[in-house]
Amino acid sequence: MFQEENDELVQSFLEHTFFRGWKEDIPNWNRIELNLSPECNLDCAYCYVAKHGDELYPPEIRLKGEDLVNNAKMLIDWLAENGYIPDFDIFSGEPSVKPEFYEIVRYIIDKYKDFERKPHIVVPTNYSFLLSSSLTKKMEDLIQYGAENGVRVYLSASVDGKYCERNRPFKTHPAVDPRTDEFYDKMFAFNKKYRYGFHPMVYADHIDKWKLNFLWFQENFKKYDIPYWFIYLLEVRNPEWHPEQLREFGDFLQFLVKWTFHNIHKGDKYKFLEFLFKLKGYNILDPFSTVGRGIGCAIQSMLYVRLSDLKIVPCHRTSYKQFELAEFVVENSKIVGIKAINPELLITIYSFDARNFPYCEQCPIQNLCSHGCLGAQCEFTGDLFTPFPTLCQLELTKIINIVKALKDIGVLDLVKSTVTPEIRRDIENVEEMLEVKNNAIPRTNVLPNKK
Repeated sequence: MFQEENDELVQSFLEHTFFRGWKEDIPNWNRIELNLSPECNLDCAYCYVAKHGDELYPPEIRLKGEDLVNNAKMLIDWLAENGYIPDFDIFSGEPSVKPEFYEIVRYIIDKYKDFERKPHIVVPTNYSFLLSSSLTKKMEDLIQYGAENGVRVYLSASVDGKYCERNRPFKTHPAVDPRTDEFYDKMFAFNKKYRYGFHPMVYADHIDKWKLNFLWFQENFKKYDIPYWFIYLLEVRNPEWHPEQLREFGDFLQFLVKWTFHNIHKGDKYKFLEFLFKLKGYNILDPFSTVGRGIGCAIQSMLYVRLSDLKIVPCHRTSYKQFELAEFVVENSKIVGIKAINPELLITIYSFDARNFPYCEQCPIQNLCSHGCLGAQCEFTGDLFTPFPTLCQLELTKIINIVKALKDIGVLDLVKSTVTPEIRRDIENVEEMLEVKNNAIPRTNVLPNKK
């Protein structure tokens, strides 16, 4: 009886959130992620899968080949039969080198090609498929097949750039990097052809190279006629940032603001404001927008499914055994329902507000902060919802330096006139810090109390 009640609770909650969102295309409830496997051809310095892959995706449950594809097909069939049309994210250790990836994406296209509304399919990839002519053709054939059937396949270039790619060595022969200038030329030409963007990670190691790295991206954007704003920068919210790296990070953010203002917008404040709010300021420069959910990342707007065992987990970085939320029930090779595992955590994950986390509730930049990655917080503190000191230092560094740069170029008052009262109050808190503390960065989580 207890299990049945929990199953009903989870079913009801999902019907009012994701299931409804998939039918009606409601923002913040309209996506699903299919997590294929953790195997990857890179060994990135900041990658949580490289460090915790066996715990997040236990080796004993991993499926490959036909078994993995069959699980994916069962889930896709269940979605389509119920009239659910989510946008799909295909997440994996490098997917382009896995035959299963191509078969699963083609199956999604085939299943939805006759629907009036079509899903999008988003695939983060390190673009190593460009090192193989056969894989490049296979990927282009897949993209074209989707286009022919009205299903857009988007690749997100998870490439850190020529001067920071050393954070992402290949597992085999790490001292020999095949990503030469020729590789990068192919990458920019590919993204120009299909109008895809770039998603590099801004990491502590080699942070001093990021100005040069950013200019390298922009030079190639100009060369290949790619819009300057087709780059989505995200800081790695891991605990290993030290003070000198934080200073370099802050300096880089001020450079980003001033370079874009002077070189792209030629000092036009209103065009720069449009860049911040409409074009989202390379992502990293826009802490001023609201997202309509309790945290900026996608954890509350996407249902995450680990394909090997069809478990619903909070996200790919929090798929530890103790955090499994629910699982799809299979009978005779068909999904027939959903079984609750941890309904309390499921409801918490999809309804929390990060501004109420420990430390965050008293933080003077709680409405500007990106907040922590729940997986990183769990790895460092043992708790999903408790930030750690260097995270607070990182995010405060980010906000202080963005506000300072906006003030220097004379745009801050315009920003303040555009945002909500809560965000304006936090900006004014930062202005006070700049005056009183001369841009000092607190060394603990405990920041000055709000007024």
